[in-house]
Amino acid sequence: MNGRTKWRLAGMMALIYGIQGAFWPLLAVHLRDLGVDGRGRGWIFATLAIGSVATPLGVGRLVDQLMAAQHFMALAQMLGCVLLGGIAWGVPGGSLSLFTWFLAYWLVVAPTMSVGATIALRNLERPTEEFGQVRLWGTVGWMLVGWLVSAVMVLTRTTPSGQLGTAEAFWIGVGLSLLLVLYSFTLPHTPPLVGKNLGEQRGRPKLRDGFEVLAKPGVLVYLITAFGVCMTTPYVYQVLPTHLEAHGLARRWIPTVMTLGQIPEITALAVLPWLFRRLRFKWTLALGIGSLIVRFGSLVVDPPLWVMIAGISLHGISIACFVVGGQVFIDSRASPDRRAGAQALLTVVTSGVGVLCGSLLAGETTDWFPGGSPLVFLIPCLVDLALLLGFSLTFQPGEVPWGHARHDLLRSTGPKPSVRPVHDPLDPPTPTAQARSGPT
Repeated sequence: MNGRTKWRLAGMMALIYGIQGAFWPLLAVHLRDLGVDGRGRGWIFATLAIGSVATPLGVGRLVDQLMAAQHFMALAQMLGCVLLGGIAWGVPGGSLSLFTWFLAYWLVVAPTMSVGATIALRNLERPTEEFGQVRLWGTVGWMLVGWLVSAVMVLTRTTPSGQLGTAEAFWIGVGLSLLLVLYSFTLPHTPPLVGKNLGEQRGRPKLRDGFEVLAKPGVLVYLITAFGVCMTTPYVYQVLPTHLEAHGLARRWIPTVMTLGQIPEITALAVLPWLFRRLRFKWTLALGIGSLIVRFGSLVVDPPLWVMIAGISLHGISIACFVVGGQVFIDSRASPDRRAGAQALLTVVTSGVGVLCGSLLAGETTDWFPGGSPLVFLIPCLVDLALLLGFSLTFQPGEVPWGHARHDLLRSTGPKPSVRPVHDPLDPPTPTAQARSGPT
């Protein structure tokens, strides 16, 4: 495979995650402008988690047996383009109508994240070594599109508040979706697995394969903690953008500001091997939880706007230390033939059930503290504080030789069966591999 193919795959990743990055940071503002209350916003944000768990596994079997992966990408993104265009044009009705549209959108589009990982993994010569380099462009795409949205809103003179929704962001998402439809036909041909590869299908890791890892030291404690942490991460995109606007941040700069978490995340990922050597698993993971506590705690005291913005970087550190670090920990505890199932179990617990419950919790608490009260962030702060205390007292992972942990860290940026959640909005499980999430 030549370098040109890698760049084609990197462009695919940038478009897949750039589409979501166009409208996700402004979605809470958009829904508030349309008169959707906190509970309604919670259910609409939860549609990503529902779509991430409900359809990718079935789609994986479809692209493995019946349809070329790049053709599915084009078809799904075309349908997603129509649905996103309807939202941008202005969906009639209230919360229920918007929920239905967003649910339909994510049921169609969420699987393209895992299909994109499948296309990349099946066309890379050394997927374990090269996939991380390709997947990184998903994060870059998310960031660049956020800046593009801000630039467009500046040029169109979008006011900080007082307008009905943020249609520009959705129209940019529509344009990128259409571009990805056309781009899909330039991707390497990734046909269904046939003939001798059918045995590989039958041997595909299943979710139940991962349950054996629960007997290993520290795994159950980590999964319980990870579930709780993922219940607090939806506050970052579901509550924080409207809070920043209420405290003086111009709406047009919200997409750019919300990308600030990616920069320290990339830096923290670079030093993660050093953290493992110095702090081992326990305190590296604890550092990730502590970053969220400081982040949410700083918002509770209602600081100046610049402090709120600076604190976004702490979320990126949390993603690197707790989420990616946790993937490495789970990987190190599973037997080689059960690692994929263990990662799938982690994804269901975190990106699936955890983010779903967290989206609903954030929606409810937004209604408890109306008017942009900073006390809304007291809930995730206390939850994470309790989780850190319990984790510190009960997590006993045992020791893993550094060489093993380092090997697993390299694998964490390579193929995995499912992805993180986090952020922020999360990637869905993939049929054959796991890719780290881009957005934080």
